[in-house]
Amino acid sequence: MKSEALFTDEESIELDKLSINEGGTPSQLLMGFAAVSIFQTWKTKFKKTGGALFLCGSGNNGGDGFALAHFLSAEGVPCRVFYKEGNLSEETLFYRNLCVSSGAKLYPLQEFHSQSWNDSEIVVDSLLGTGFSPPLSDELERVASEIRILKEKLGSDCFVLSIDMHSGFHPDAHAPFPIDGLAEIGSHKLTNLFHSDLEVEKTFHPIGFLRHKFSTNQRVWSKASRKELKKRMQRERGSHKYSNGSALFLGGSEGMAGAILSSTLSFHEMGGGISLVLTPSASTIQKMLKKESSLMVKLFASDQNPFLGSFAGKAKVFAIGPGLSPEDCPTSLLPEKVPVILDAGAILPYSVTKLGPNVLLTPHVGEWSRVTGKKYAGFLDAWQDAKEWAIERNCHILLKGSVSVLCTPKEGSFFWPYQEPKLAVMGTGDLLVGMLAFFLSRGHDMIEAVRLALSLFVSSAEMSDGYPSAGRIRKNIRKVISHG
Repeated sequence: MKSEALFTDEESIELDKLSINEGGTPSQLLMGFAAVSIFQTWKTKFKKTGGALFLCGSGNNGGDGFALAHFLSAEGVPCRVFYKEGNLSEETLFYRNLCVSSGAKLYPLQEFHSQSWNDSEIVVDSLLGTGFSPPLSDELERVASEIRILKEKLGSDCFVLSIDMHSGFHPDAHAPFPIDGLAEIGSHKLTNLFHSDLEVEKTFHPIGFLRHKFSTNQRVWSKASRKELKKRMQRERGSHKYSNGSALFLGGSEGMAGAILSSTLSFHEMGGGISLVLTPSASTIQKMLKKESSLMVKLFASDQNPFLGSFAGKAKVFAIGPGLSPEDCPTSLLPEKVPVILDAGAILPYSVTKLGPNVLLTPHVGEWSRVTGKKYAGFLDAWQDAKEWAIERNCHILLKGSVSVLCTPKEGSFFWPYQEPKLAVMGTGDLLVGMLAFFLSRGHDMIEAVRLALSLFVSSAEMSDGYPSAGRIRKNIRKVISHG
C-alpha cells in the first residue's frame, strides 16, 4: 500500500460517529477494543515497570485511559488514575467504575503533582483528544507544567505515553510537555504527523473504524523500500540514453553554479541517460565542465525560449530554477504535456503565468509566502492556501518542510511524514530536483514520482554517517542502487 487515508481532527470525530451509527458498534465497545489493542502492544513495557500513573480528562479520551487502566489493573499492573471531575460521558463513567472494581486507585486531577510520581511508573496521558482547541485551560496547563518538571528531572527514566493524541499539541506551537510514546487509535491523524521528536515511539491501533467508507482529501505516503527504489532505477537491457531519461535543466546564475550542478549530477547518479543544461552564466559553464567534462552545457539568455530546439523536443522533463535568479528566468509559455519542475528562482516568475497539471512547483514555506504575499503562522496555514491554489491553478505544489505535502489539482493532498535531520543542510533541495527529474523522465506520474524521489532523498541521507553535506548524500545514491 503506497498511501493511507489521513484525517483532520474534525474528520476523525465524524469517522467515529460514522462507525458507531452506521457500523453499529457501540462507542463503549470501540473504547474497549482500543484499550485491549494498546494493552497487547505495550504490555511488556507496562509489566516491566512499577505500574502506571494515568492522567484522564472528562471526555472520551479520558475514557480510553480508564479502559486501559482497567485492563492493566486486571492483569496485576498497579494503576493510579488522576482524573478531571465533571460531567463524564456514559462510556467514560462505565470504564471509571470498572477501574474501581479491578483495583485501580482514583484521585482528583488537582491532586496530581510531579512529586506524585512513583519510581519507574509509566505516565499515561489521556487528557485531551481530537476535540481540543488551543489554548490549554489553566488546570491542564498546570498539569502540563508538572509533567515538564518530571521530564526535566528524570528524562527517559520517566516514560510518558500519550493515548491517541498528545494532549495540547499543535503543529505550529511548542509541545506542552515531552512524550516518549504515542498510541494512535482508529485513524491516522494529520496532527500526529508533526511530532519533530524522532525518538517518540508510535503505534497504530485499528479498532474497526469504517475508514474505507469515509471520503477524505488527505493521504499519508508510505516510504518506498530500498529494494523498490533499486528496481525503479535499474536500466533495462538494450536501453539507450534517451530511454534511460532525458532532462533539460535551466539554472546556475552567476555565482550559483553549485545548485544546477548538484541537480544535474543527482539526475545522472540515479541513471539518467542524457541531459542539457542551459545557464545564463559563462563561469557556470566552466565550473560544470571542470567537474564533469561529459556534460552538455550551453549559454542561455532570458529572452530565449528554453522549450524550443532539437534537444527540448526530445526531453522528457524540464527542471527550471536551481541556482537561477528571478531576473534570469524566462517566462515562456510552458509545454502542456511534458512535466515541468519549477524550483527556487523560477517559482515566483512563473507563478503569474499559465500553469497546468504537468507542472510541479517546489517551494518551502518562505518561498510560498512570497508567491501569495501572505505571512503564515505555520506550515498548516501555508498548506491550506497551497491546496486551494493547486486546484485553482490546475497544477501540483510540493510544499517542503520537516513534514512535506504534495497538493494536487484533483486528488487531494499527499503528506510525507518521514523526518530526517541529516537533510537540514544547504543544497539538498537541489538534489531533490534532480531526483524528481529522473523519476518523471522515466514516465512515472506526478504523484508516484514525488513519492519515489522523497523516498530516495531520505534513504540516501540515512546511509550517511554524521551530518553530511549535500554532495555526500548524493554519492549515497550509488549505495541505494547497489545494495537495495
